[in-house]
Amino acid sequence: MRKTLVVLAWSGLIGALFDAAITVYAAWEVFTSPGLGVDLSVDEHLRAHLRYLYWLKDVAYFLAPDTLIDWMFSLPALAYFPFRIVINLLFGYWMLRWARRLQKDERVRFE
Repeated sequence: MRKTLVVLAWSGLIGALFDAAITVYAAWEVFTSPGLGVDLSVDEHLRAHLRYLYWLKDVAYFLAPDTLIDWMFSLPALAYFPFRIVINLLFGYWMLRWARRLQKDERVRFE
């Protein structure tokens, strides 16, 4: 159980790094491209600038209701990805704390 929690925690923390890179890239695109505004949507950003990640939209449609996915992909990228960073960091921190607590419980039980 502890190993699973550590893997989940690190995947959240690494995911936050990827989201940060996407956020920086979206901000760079918005500020260097005259036609783009800060309301650049997640869908537009992925379709136009990160085509190799656009397949994730199909996976999202498979996993969640279409209306939810349409709403999420219509959000501004410069709001959505920073929110994901915060959530991933909180998730990773929480999982690491939980794993540490399990490790302490195992030590007490076997002593």
